[in-house]
Amino acid sequence: MYYKRIVLDRLLDRYERSKTFINGNSKRRIMLKMTRGDFPEYDIEEPLVRETFNSVILELAEKGLVGFDWVKHETGNIIEKVWLNVSRVEDCYIEIGRKAKKVILDDLLGRVIELKDKAKDNWIVEFLTDTEQSIKEKASTSGFLPADYEQALAILKALDFLRELDGIQCLERVFSLHCFNDSKYFEKKVRNRLVGIIKKYCLDQDLLEEISDDDALLQVGIIQSPELIEFKGGILGTVNRKKIDFRAFIHGISLNADTIKELVVEDMGNVRQILFIENKANYIHYLSENKDETLMIVFHGGFYSPAKGLFFKKLYEAALPYGVEFYHWGDLDLGGFMIFKRLKKNIIPTLKPYQMDKKAFESRIKYGVKFDLKYADKLRMLLTDEQLNELKDVIEFMLEKGMKLEQEAFLI
Repeated sequence: MYYKRIVLDRLLDRYERSKTFINGNSKRRIMLKMTRGDFPEYDIEEPLVRETFNSVILELAEKGLVGFDWVKHETGNIIEKVWLNVSRVEDCYIEIGRKAKKVILDDLLGRVIELKDKAKDNWIVEFLTDTEQSIKEKASTSGFLPADYEQALAILKALDFLRELDGIQCLERVFSLHCFNDSKYFEKKVRNRLVGIIKKYCLDQDLLEEISDDDALLQVGIIQSPELIEFKGGILGTVNRKKIDFRAFIHGISLNADTIKELVVEDMGNVRQILFIENKANYIHYLSENKDETLMIVFHGGFYSPAKGLFFKKLYEAALPYGVEFYHWGDLDLGGFMIFKRLKKNIIPTLKPYQMDKKAFESRIKYGVKFDLKYADKLRMLLTDEQLNELKDVIEFMLEKGMKLEQEAFLI
């Protein structure tokens, strides 16, 4: 059975990659050249191996599953080539107990269409639409779902559970238990592929090289630990119809994602400026240093999650009638600039940079970190981005010096 499986598996693999499989009208044979590298297991110098393969191929030929030719002048000794009898391909699958790819693709197609009809998230629908098209037109899931059937099902199951979450956050290990009854299965078998799908279909393409896998998962609600939204500022609001005066939290406050959903920002109090801070160390430092009641500070972190994005949007909409000014303070590097751009483009069009100019860089230049030519090319591309007009001077200065600067340098 071992030798028979090798022969038929190899032929069926070629068949499933061929035009014959896709559209059924190719006249080209599905063939293995046994003595020319297509079948290294066929060692003509090892009589036992060669004769065993010969007998297996003869048996398959007698059943009408394959055809073959002997090497000239080596009849009965060395097989030159063997080809699949395409008209009997279904019997070939049955012979070795292999599930036919067409059966698998038909099953996956049905599941993809069913899930697409239920999904509401545009990125999931777009991914499933492309997958459906690939199966129908190319008879392939390559580039969309894993070749392994069970892993393909796991991806679809993960997408289906994300659909059911509908924006609710879920710890990664709990997500894995819900989907696969195994807290580590997601991490081992599904995570990398799902992250790739999220990055391609859910995120802005200019973020891809700067966003981490954890942050990518955070965008769809899969979290490593419970997310807290941290800020300090005297806004007034309600949660579950109960009034809250945030002026009382003189050392700052942290709210979870569910509370942010229920929060209504009703009044800005004395707040006339809001500063988003990218890095935690700078936020904590500013938390203790800032005594200005007109300034609200918000910990931004990396690429904001849907929960943080919701809070930022609520702040902006509540602050708009009061003429509140918004600022962002982040790293002077590619990631910091993309974080600024995303917040400005998607939520706060009036956003301005803080401590992110040439003068600020010059004041801490001794803490600058050198970057290579590849990084410089990416940085140079930002000069044409209208969303980053306020940062062009510092970007040009960075290119001149070949250096970037982390925000923590301003704490020294």
